[in-house]
Amino acid sequence: MEGELTNFCRKYYGQQCLLKQLERRFHRLLANALPYTGQTDVSELDAIISCNREIQKAKAEADDGKAAMHQTGRTILNIMAYFEIAAGTILTCEIPGEFELQVWADEDHTIQCRKTKDLNPLKGDPNVIVIKLVADPYNFDEGDN
Repeated sequence: MEGELTNFCRKYYGQQCLLKQLERRFHRLLANALPYTGQTDVSELDAIISCNREIQKAKAEADDGKAAMHQTGRTILNIMAYFEIAAGTILTCEIPGEFELQVWADEDHTIQCRKTKDLNPLKGDPNVIVIKLVADPYNFDEGDN
């Protein structure tokens, strides 16, 4: 079981990664939006409306992701303030069996987070599936491998 701050750091990193994906999707949809150029056919207008709705939905998802990440960041800032950790102080956070993070607050009181390395999965973790690759999957003779 990880501690409270570790879990908030993991959550913040996950939200940061998700937000990047959501924002990329929104910008891709926006760049490929169907333009209105005077179409009078209702089916063409329906396609434009559908496209715009999809863009609005993607924007709302990105905004929700940003709000959730901001809230998690505020919690981390509050914990750092409680311990009087100065801005710019880099905290190292290890998520066992997953990755290592560096977390810090900048001068603008914004949390910064980056993954520094991947860690090997924990042995015996029921959430990890190990796949063994063999040279010849049709050769069942163990002595030849």
